[in-house]
Amino acid sequence: MSETAAGPAHVATVSFLASRVAPTGGFWIALAGGTALARVAERRGLREGFGASVAAMLETVAIIGPARFGVPLTQALSAPVLGRFEARSVRFLAQFLACAAIRLAHNTLTTAFFIWVITGGLDAYAGTYDALARRVGIEELGDGGALVLTAAGLLGWAAFASAVQVAVYRRGLRRWPDEPRARATPAPEPARPARAPARFDPRAIVLAAAIAFALLLASTSWSPLAAVAAWLGVAWAVARPEREGVATGLVLAAALSAGALAFGLGGGLGLDVALRRAARAALLVLVATWLRAAARAEGLREVARRALGRLRRVPAAPEAARVLDRIGSERRLAAAGRALFDSLGAVPKRPLPVADAVLGWVAREAAGFRVAAPRPPSTLRARAADAALLAAAALPTLALAV
Repeated sequence: MSETAAGPAHVATVSFLASRVAPTGGFWIALAGGTALARVAERRGLREGFGASVAAMLETVAIIGPARFGVPLTQALSAPVLGRFEARSVRFLAQFLACAAIRLAHNTLTTAFFIWVITGGLDAYAGTYDALARRVGIEELGDGGALVLTAAGLLGWAAFASAVQVAVYRRGLRRWPDEPRARATPAPEPARPARAPARFDPRAIVLAAAIAFALLLASTSWSPLAAVAAWLGVAWAVARPEREGVATGLVLAAALSAGALAFGLGGGLGLDVALRRAARAALLVLVATWLRAAARAEGLREVARRALGRLRRVPAAPEAARVLDRIGSERRLAAAGRALFDSLGAVPKRPLPVADAVLGWVAREAAGFRVAAPRPPSTLRARAADAALLAAAALPTLALAV
């Protein structure tokens, strides 16, 4: 058991990041990272597996923010369980059922959030189904029909995706060499040019974003929405944010807003309600984008590190903190991606050869990973500007009383 958890956690970070950035196919992209996390649990136990999983997910948030966090989350939750099952020679069916239960629970919660927060409730959601059904000559489905179709879709996806996930993990773990040949780690990239320090304490930025999220979830009236939008505009102007990830956030905000508008209009909510739902969906994504841009990767890592320190009595939190310190920075990700593309260059473009090539890359990348030097803890000091940011974030609550 000489393997450490940092290498597989690094692979999971690469895979999960790609799954969150890619417009489609996130499940397939995240399989590589899930296999790496299952390896940690198989070799080092469930706590180490979940610690590596938490660290990888937090690292992806530090790099691109919280938007589309749920894309690889099912595999982050289930991979350590499946890895431990494989260590105990649990049969395929039991692994499949456990994976399907986790996937179904997660997908049900995200679907409920989409129905009641993004689209505007069951009436709008079912109304959109009714409008589509009438176009193909089917009588009105009603709320029950829409929910039955949704449940059938969730069950079908849970069965298919879980079967694929368990099969890929088992193949990867059983073909994982005991001592894989390490890939030569490239020379460190040149240090980035010095950047102006963040204007606000990252803890204040996280709290301000949490206040904005709560306000957006509390109401879709125009007054709170306009107040949050005004605060966000001022916060964006004064926070000295980075530009990395902003374009992706804008595209995601537009897509989610368009989806909310389409469901609102298709469900018969009326133009005003549909526009308010669309505006809230866009603002939720834009606040998340501002959070990453204003706090920056270093700030979000420090907030995560301190939060894990406070949760040290929670199982897997100490393990997650140790792995997070050892993963390193995002500058290693490009080299890992190039190594994957190189390994796929001469592979026949068929499912099984491609899967085996990716799984081979997972093992080599994990074995060849060099643990980063521990980062010294950052000095954070709350100032008057941070208190002003939090006060300004709370001001839109006054609009709820109007």
